[in-house]
Amino acid sequence: MGDRKLPKDEAIKKRLMELPEYKNAKIILFYVSVRGEVKTSEMISESLSHGKKILVPVADVKHRKLMISEIHDLNELSPGAFGIPEPKHPHEFPIEKIDLVIVPGIAFDSLGNRVGYGTGFYDRFLKKIKKGVPFIALGYDFQLVHKIPANRMDVKVHKIVTEKGIINCKKFLKAKKK
Repeated sequence: MGDRKLPKDEAIKKRLMELPEYKNAKIILFYVSVRGEVKTSEMISESLSHGKKILVPVADVKHRKLMISEIHDLNELSPGAFGIPEPKHPHEFPIEKIDLVIVPGIAFDSLGNRVGYGTGFYDRFLKKIKKGVPFIALGYDFQLVHKIPANRMDVKVHKIVTEKGIINCKKFLKAKKK
């Protein structure tokens, strides 16, 4: 599936970088992709070349939480918790400075619900981000499902970018509340 994913990853990168949320962001938290996730390495490299500050998560497994650290180059990463690349020498970055969060997931619905890997690290972390910071998920079209059961601990994303388009989850949330 690796080579078949490449055009999809490229389409997702292009769509993300055309979004006003991306263009206006100076400090972006990206996940570092593993397994079948949308590949973020090219997005991270290109964002760095655009002069954006790039942050990546570092899992504190003992305390079941995420810390974030700035990187200047992908070569600063090596396998960390759960085999996910993390900075070799992380330095905690203040979360209140984040302008945009790029969120991973396994499945998504149009209301912004997502399924991760079940550890809750991202949901707990996202609850600490200041209001108004956009959460954008990257996923393949086949990862979109009709409905994901959610509970009060789950944090919704605002948009989902796939190779086929952009889903504005806030629009669906407003429509559902009426």
